[in-house]
Amino acid sequence: MDQERKRRVEIVKRRLLQTSTPRIQVALILSLTGLAGFLTSFSLLNLGVLWMWLRYPLAILISYCVFLLLLALWLWWQRRGRDVDFDSSVLELIPSEPFSHGEGFQFDGTGDFGGGGAGGSWGESASSSTTVATDSPASSGIGVDLDLEEGWLIVIAIVALIGGLIASFYVIYIAPLLLAEILVDGALVAGLYKRVKHIESRHWLRAAVRQTLLPAVLATVFFTIAGYALQKAVPEAHSIGEVWSHVMEVER
Repeated sequence: MDQERKRRVEIVKRRLLQTSTPRIQVALILSLTGLAGFLTSFSLLNLGVLWMWLRYPLAILISYCVFLLLLALWLWWQRRGRDVDFDSSVLELIPSEPFSHGEGFQFDGTGDFGGGGAGGSWGESASSSTTVATDSPASSGIGVDLDLEEGWLIVIAIVALIGGLIASFYVIYIAPLLLAEILVDGALVAGLYKRVKHIESRHWLRAAVRQTLLPAVLATVFFTIAGYALQKAVPEAHSIGEVWSHVMEVER
């Protein structure tokens, strides 16, 4: 990103932090993304895709597309529904004094989404009421009566799931910068920067993918590891819910 673009993105970022709640907005978008992933995984399970290590990355791929679609809807809402005004002082000048409310993008102060929540969870409820029994439970000293291999595989899966959730929370952390870049590039694509010279016009999707592709890849890797570990630990199980039922049954 060139220096002029960086400065304009910084102005928009600060305006977003002052007049709206970008992290809550992205948290809501991620919650809807997580719901899309859950529904995708549930649908694939009912279509016969029983392997968690395969179903989870497919669900993440579909949900990432939903995430980008929701960002497109957010940008449309900001440009059309909320009447974002791209002030000429932002488009043509690089401010040399501290940012104030009287310059830069003009928002109406009400352009945030209601609601909140953390990034979408990929946990599934049990898809069947079948009780999975263990053949020879043995005490392993890790808190439940699972054999040592099962216990460590489940621990690995839990760590991987936490890693995937951390990747989602990182997107919430960078939300102000992410939304600011989308707004700036969205303005360029829409032709609202007609008077700005020597700035490359980029599609907003480029910034969105650049900022979120790595967290999405990490989430895919982590959930694939989790799915494989859970499948290896409890081969009869086809969802996290069934693994949980197995653990509870062994504990009893």
